[in-house]
Amino acid sequence: MGKASDKPSNLGSVAVRGASWTYIAFYSGKITVFLSTIILARLLTKGDFGVVGYAITVIGFLDVIKDLGIGLAVIYHDDEEVADTAFWLNLIIGLLLFLLVWITAPYVGVFFEDQRAVSITRILALNFPLSSIGSTHDALLVKRLAFNRKFIPDFSRAITKGLLSIILAYLNFGPWSLIYGQLSGTIVSVFILWRLVDWRPSFAFTNSIAQSLLKFGLPIVGVNIVSVLAQNMDYLVIGRYLDAEALGVYTLAFRIPELTLLQFCVIIAQVVFPVFTKIRDDVGALQNGFLETTRYVTLFTVPVGVGMALLSTPFVLTFFGEKWVDAAPIMSAISLYGLFISFGYNAGDVYKAQGRPGMLTVISFVHILILTPLLIWAVRDKADIVLVGWVQAFVALIISIIYLAIALRMLNLPLSRLLNAFKTSFIPALSLIGFVSVVKILVINSASYIQLILGVIVGAVSYTGFLYLFERKIVEDALTLIQKVAKR
Repeated sequence: MGKASDKPSNLGSVAVRGASWTYIAFYSGKITVFLSTIILARLLTKGDFGVVGYAITVIGFLDVIKDLGIGLAVIYHDDEEVADTAFWLNLIIGLLLFLLVWITAPYVGVFFEDQRAVSITRILALNFPLSSIGSTHDALLVKRLAFNRKFIPDFSRAITKGLLSIILAYLNFGPWSLIYGQLSGTIVSVFILWRLVDWRPSFAFTNSIAQSLLKFGLPIVGVNIVSVLAQNMDYLVIGRYLDAEALGVYTLAFRIPELTLLQFCVIIAQVVFPVFTKIRDDVGALQNGFLETTRYVTLFTVPVGVGMALLSTPFVLTFFGEKWVDAAPIMSAISLYGLFISFGYNAGDVYKAQGRPGMLTVISFVHILILTPLLIWAVRDKADIVLVGWVQAFVALIISIIYLAIALRMLNLPLSRLLNAFKTSFIPALSLIGFVSVVKILVINSASYIQLILGVIVGAVSYTGFLYLFERKIVEDALTLIQKVAKR
């Protein structure tokens, strides 16, 4: 009995350790990206960022299908013998995608009306076969719950990419500094994966195993394709109708809200989904889980999103310099876009836990149908990339309302309970808006870094102060939870 009862506890400990290493790797990498972005923004031109943006947009669409869900299938299957077939299948797919991009790259130049995109897209496509060499090793580390070891290649990739990009940018490699940095990070990561994982592929390929891997992975890829299309439609439209400089400004403006708000939602979803799956048959527990997740997610995203929207100008001037000041109003709009996305993000985990992942695809299609004509109007008719940011925020609010409405119906939850969960962060956010707005007026003639520092301090103090005043129990519960996680 002792051994049986210890097993759940052991698994729970492994899960906590795994999540901790995942967070460390994730945020260490993102901090590196942020720091390198600050330096690169001062070394490179707007056009450099824009030209790379062409290639990243195209590669991003293919990136979701680069392994056809094979990595997840390796993790899912109990037999590690599937790894041999998975390795060769990944390599074949990687080479085919590289050839596909190489052949079609001239059409990328035609679409964006910039021939510089052709060579950069072709070289960046080398990332497909290079990453495929280590994708099976990466999946095996996850399968074995070796998250502490997986941290090493993940962090090394980010460090290599950032440092080499900075060095090459300083040596006047222009947009190629970002491309070579990306490829070098992949190569270093793959090398370390092969050193960490003792498994080596044999010359074995089984058709039945390949079919089983693809059968598991392809449905997941289908959902991701529609999702990535919705997420990258703005880059496509801006790149098609405006120039590289406009895309470069928009790309930089999008970067910080993406790193803070959107990626936070992604990492929370990685933890929440398995929890929701465990309690999917207990309606009451799932209701409470969804509401509490919404409450705690918005405790972070509301002040961060509102704060970045208010302080975007001093932030951009302080970290990126005067030449990027055009990115500030876009960053304000994209900060609210990220905030609105966070409202309904975890509703998708409810759909999946209830065996309804197809709802995500349907809503993504609706997202595309609403967003695309509005983006074309903002870019082609108005030629205004700031308007693109506000279109994104407006559509994100509509889509989040749809997400939440379906989740409420699925869980048979009254709207009042959801509004009560949002109220926790909304009331303190009003104080943040008021106090930060006053500070901005009082120090309007001060240096940008002073405006930023004072705005952050006043915003944080006012938000936490009003939160403690009106929702003291929530603050105490959150601190208790943080202490428990820290002790583990």
